[in-house]
Amino acid sequence: MSEFISKITIYDQLIQGLELEKSSRRRSKDRYNWLKQARDNQKIPKGNWLFWLILAGRGFGKTRTGAEAVRYWVKKGYRRIALIGHTHAETRQVMVEGESGILAVHHPHDKPAYEPSKRQLVWKHGAMAQLFSAENPEQLRGPQFDAAWIDEFAKFHDPDIVLDQLLFGLRLGTKPRLIITTTPKPVPSLKKLMSRDDCVVTRGTTFDNSQNLSREFLRSVKEKYGKTRLGAQELMGEIVEENQAMLWQPNDILHASSEQAKRIMGSLQNLSVGRVVLAVDPAMSHDEDSDETGIIVAYMDRDGHFYVLEDLSLKAKVQDWSRVVVDAAHSYNVETVVVEVNQGGELIANVLRAAGLRKAIKAVRASSSKAARALPIAMLYQQGRVTHVHRLPKLEEQMINFPGDYKERSPDRVDALVWCLIHLSTLKDTPKPLFVWGI
Repeated sequence: MSEFISKITIYDQLIQGLELEKSSRRRSKDRYNWLKQARDNQKIPKGNWLFWLILAGRGFGKTRTGAEAVRYWVKKGYRRIALIGHTHAETRQVMVEGESGILAVHHPHDKPAYEPSKRQLVWKHGAMAQLFSAENPEQLRGPQFDAAWIDEFAKFHDPDIVLDQLLFGLRLGTKPRLIITTTPKPVPSLKKLMSRDDCVVTRGTTFDNSQNLSREFLRSVKEKYGKTRLGAQELMGEIVEENQAMLWQPNDILHASSEQAKRIMGSLQNLSVGRVVLAVDPAMSHDEDSDETGIIVAYMDRDGHFYVLEDLSLKAKVQDWSRVVVDAAHSYNVETVVVEVNQGGELIANVLRAAGLRKAIKAVRASSSKAARALPIAMLYQQGRVTHVHRLPKLEEQMINFPGDYKERSPDRVDALVWCLIHLSTLKDTPKPLFVWGI
């Protein structure tokens, strides 16, 4: 009897093993069944078109879509394909070797041979893809193709020249095809391409691919970039016009009503220690060509909303602006004075101490451009998380024109504003910590 049971157990194990093997083969088959996995906006459109332009946010699946289009075309008989990225390294690392690149989407039995030294992929039946860089469009002179894939077209230094050289060679077969995958930018070449009758435009967002992206990533980018122009471009795949690309628009700047202003100013005495900050972007010289000294006072409430209280910036001698800083620090009961020390170093702290400052001094040193530091602060404004308690016309003029109209004279009011809000946003009790680029 025990021998009979043993045989049944062995038989069951064999059946289970066969089922597992069958399930594994099914999963393997499904993995390479793109039509079963792809969303509708990732499937090759029908019709007689030359260009398929995909404008989509980060993480949409543009690379996978481009690689699968190439795989499909090869299967359908296309034999000469151009692969063009921003640089040779990006063409190789993203379009070919990437996690969603051409090599990854092929079944091991169908995978092309990759010859890095020749910058080409060769399939068993003779189809070939050549790798190119947009930095060297002259390489496109001579070769001819029946299909092509361009990645991150809007990033190219001169996309028109690249496209022109490619189209001269896209002359094989009866139905040449070109897929362009890119995060959109307001470049004329892209707009011109979109207006062509033979161009099919597909749009998509980061969130279209949410089932394949980390929840933490989606939560983080939505919180940090939601309702911002950078988010509209990089996540939603929208074209943000050049005038919109300025860090601040007039509508981004919120002003408190007179009643709100009274309530805010009256509540300053009850604020937690360390939530009122004064920031200084100092000018160490004083003549008619000198920059202003930027002096901004701001605070953050318990809900993580920022209020800009006053702009005390001025062009003055060191002893005069240091007196303004000391008076404001005491008047607003400031816990910390943030000072940029790229110019002046420890001398600035000594000057402020000599002027009577008895508050903590936090020295900050700029290691990136003003625009890079200002970007996360501009996004706070776009999200409606900053209010100016009073109208601050000179500061607001600098903000709206930054960085376009300030190539020669430094926007010191804006710089002091940025340092002030960066410090507030990094306090330990900030409800929603702000992502701050390297400073």
